[in-house]
Amino acid sequence: MDKRQIGWNKIKEIAGVQGVKAMEEVQSYSPRLANMALEFGYGDIYSDDTLDSRQRALITLSSLISQGNQETTLTFHFKAALRVGLSKEEILELINHCSGYVGFPKAITSLNLFQQAYSEFEKESNEEQHSL
Repeated sequence: MDKRQIGWNKIKEIAGVQGVKAMEEVQSYSPRLANMALEFGYGDIYSDDTLDSRQRALITLSSLISQGNQETTLTFHFKAALRVGLSKEEILELINHCSGYVGFPKAITSLNLFQQAYSEFEKESNEEQHSL
């Protein structure tokens, strides 16, 4: 299996339908960027088994929270983190922990984004269960 297909499989695993839709949207505007993300981001980085999906989610969220101004990406990865098994409480504590390093404005912005992402995730999960 090539790295592009490995990437598609990994994004489906960690982000589900939202991941596939997001990557298809990227692909429609920039096939090259989508291929780089699929092959390197998901085919190489996320597919290495040294860290599990929960550990990778914590690292990714920490990085995005520290960068700031990553609303779309942070919301996407909050939902992916919930999907791979991080709890609401674990993500809230991650935001709390990051506040000491990134400052309260970024932490509070992240908290607001998480509240929205969590609400959307619950709604999407309920819809997914009812469609089965």
